Amino acid sequence: APAAPVENLLDLGAESPPPPAAAGGGIDLLGLEDALPAPAAALALAPGASLDPAVFQQQWGALPTADSWQHRTSLSVPLEQLSARFGTRHVKTMAFGTVGDASKFYFFAREAGAADTLLLCELVVTRSTGVAAATIKATAPAPVPLFSSLVRELLSS
Repeated sequence: APAAPVENLLDLGAESPPPPAAAGGGIDLLGLEDALPAPAAALALAPGASLDPAVFQQQWGALPTADSWQHRTSLSVPLEQLSARFGTRHVKTMAFGTVGDASKFYFFAREAGAADTLLLCELVVTRSTGVAAATIKATAPAPVPLFSSLVRELLSS
C-alpha cells in the first residue's frame, strides 16, 4: 500500500479550533496567556481639579474611611518635595505641615470624567521611623483601590 502523505499523518486537514489569540494580537500557542492576570486598570485623575478648603473639611468629616494602611517608606525626595511629586500625578495638596517628628499632608483628587467623584487622603509620615500612615476617603467606592495604590506608589518611588 502506498504511504499516506505526511499532512494526513499529522491530521492537518481536519477541522480544529484555532489557537486562542494572544493579547498582543499574535497566537497563544501554549495557552500561557490564560494564566496572566488582566492588565491593571489605570486611574485617570482630572489635572485641573480644585477644591475649596471648607468643602474639603466638610467632606473629610462626613465621609467614612474607605481605606487605611501603614507603609514603611524610604523616600528618594525630602518630605518637603512630596507635594510636588503627588502633583505630577494630579493629586493636589490641600494642606501640610510638620509638628515634631510627624509630617501631615492632606491631598485630594477628582476622577477624570467624573467630577463629582472626590478622593481625599490624609498622610502622616513619621520621620524617625519612616512609616507613612494613610487614611483614604471618597465620595464613590470604585476608584478607592486604584487611588490607594497610587498613593503607595508615590511614596515608594
